Amino acid sequence: MSQPAPDRIAFIAALPGEARALARLPALGSAYRLDGSRVILGGMGPTRAEAAARRAIDEGATGLVSWGVAAALSPAAAPGDLLLAGSIIDADGQRHCVDPAWRAAIASRVPPGLNAASVDIAETPVVLADARAKAALYSATGAIGCDMESGAIARVAAERGVPFLAVRAVLDDANMVLPSAARAAMDESGHLQPLALTRAMIGRPRRLHAELRGLKHLAVAFRAARTTLAALAPAFDREAAA
Repeated sequence: MSQPAPDRIAFIAALPGEARALARLPALGSAYRLDGSRVILGGMGPTRAEAAARRAIDEGATGLVSWGVAAALSPAAAPGDLLLAGSIIDADGQRHCVDPAWRAAIASRVPPGLNAASVDIAETPVVLADARAKAALYSATGAIGCDMESGAIARVAAERGVPFLAVRAVLDDANMVLPSAARAAMDESGHLQPLALTRAMIGRPRRLHAELRGLKHLAVAFRAARTTLAALAPAFDREAAA
């Protein structure tokens, strides 16, 4: 496939913090234009990602980018590492390759200090919250990282005959335990709801310090991941593509 024009690319992100590496978005399901490209905040999970991908193509996109953070499966991957996927291994074990020419073009523009090596990313239907779950998926797939949306976007791209890329930055490493309070308090758009978070924390008094420590580590990791995404974003703009 030919590399899509910058003004026909749709970036699909699940979380507001992921999308803000490209643009400021007001609400779930909204679309924004960045140098002509569409940035769609689709929400978390494969169902919402599929809907966002279909919408993007229906509205004229000729290239899809799964954009955001990923959980590390490999013990060698650290928060902030760039995962510029060569292929996605979906939940059924099927491999979906990204567009090689488009990937090569973006890889050639990766800023110094970021690794542009081609890696596999695995699809997971749920958040992998602990090291045991991550180790099991790593053993089954050999993928370096995983996310919940790239598989769905890849399937839509294949069905509709448009090129696809997956650009992810590692959020949690293979040993990080995601705070249960944060998972309980996150809505479908990826926002933490303060009242729900407070209730979750109060309901776990014996784990309060561990939960607070986990939230702090998660915030630091998210800043590292978002910094990586923001550093790569210019590789897609008109000037870089020229």
